Amino acid sequence: MAFNQLVIYYPNYVYNTGHTGGILAGISKLSLVGSTHLAGACCDNSGNIYVTDAFKHIVLKITDSGVVSVVGGSTGVSGNNGNATVTAANSRFNYPTGICCDKNGDLYVCDTNNNQIRRISNDKVSLVAGDSAGASGTTDGVGAIAKFNNPYGIDIDNSGNIYVADTFNHSIRKIHGGVVFTIAGLSGTTGNVPIWAQMTTAEGVQGDTARFAYPYALSCNPNGYVFISDTENHVIKRLDPAGRVRIFSGSGTRGRTLGTAKTSTYQDLKFSDFTRSNELYVVDYDESGASRIVRIDEEGVPGNVIDYSAKVTGQYLAAVVCNPAAHLFVIESEYTNIQYSSSSSSSSSSESSSSSSSSYIENWSSSSLSSASSSSSSSL
Repeated sequence: MAFNQLVIYYPNYVYNTGHTGGILAGISKLSLVGSTHLAGACCDNSGNIYVTDAFKHIVLKITDSGVVSVVGGSTGVSGNNGNATVTAANSRFNYPTGICCDKNGDLYVCDTNNNQIRRISNDKVSLVAGDSAGASGTTDGVGAIAKFNNPYGIDIDNSGNIYVADTFNHSIRKIHGGVVFTIAGLSGTTGNVPIWAQMTTAEGVQGDTARFAYPYALSCNPNGYVFISDTENHVIKRLDPAGRVRIFSGSGTRGRTLGTAKTSTYQDLKFSDFTRSNELYVVDYDESGASRIVRIDEEGVPGNVIDYSAKVTGQYLAAVVCNPAAHLFVIESEYTNIQYSSSSSSSSSSESSSSSSSSYIENWSSSSLSSASSSSSSSL
């Protein structure tokens, strides 16, 4: 069985000591039975956690009392509902990854292999943007006229603007009023602009001058700034409300050293989230298992780390999310890399279809939560 779990890190239990020692006292371990590759996560205002299971092609809801249910997709079955609005039970996804939640509790999902953005609202799933047949492309426009190319990251700001990391287009897209705009990067063109040597002003460069290399994820802070995991460039870039891009943290060299905003090095930056105190937590992934979660302050300086370098091989970080009670949730999974080919996508689908939905859902009672918490140091 694949290793997947939801781990809760309570306040004051995130230390520089890594994944051993005192940190274990603050962990509750809850097993997600039957899953294969958990991907993105988000939290609503009531404290419910939502997680995408990329290989199962579903979206999960985990209540604050520990009840798990499927709110979108059919377990192990990929598909595409096109431009139709369907019930959650009749909806089909194809490798869903990034997910976010608006203030009304509606979910927005990167339906990655369908090259679409989908909305889950009141038990209905509808198309927000992307080609109804799932074709990839770079087109801006309204709804199904717009095209994406393997979008992985998504978030929504306080004004209801949706931002998408259009990963294989190396660009950042914005959805406002149902219309898709490319606001940063040049679609289909990879690069790394700006770098620190080009930062002659605080404003950075205008959006279409910026360059990214497989931007994987992004997070909006309360002030309307978007922080982008520029994965292949090993840096975090910041997009301001005026569409200007600047480098925020990372030297641009792959590594694991923590220093200043300019000298720190990262590996492959993945999903991220802001805490209620405006601290950015980022998953810094490494395929060897030497992954970590880094906290980055408002000046781009990395600090406290949850270090997974001592973890058993096969146990990886997938996502991190903060709930309204300021608890930091970490999604551990075998989910690791961007899918770079359609052949790998096909094999993913065949693997995920082997598990039935009846064996997937598991209820977590308060007693099991307490038991998990008390035994976490030995189980991890």
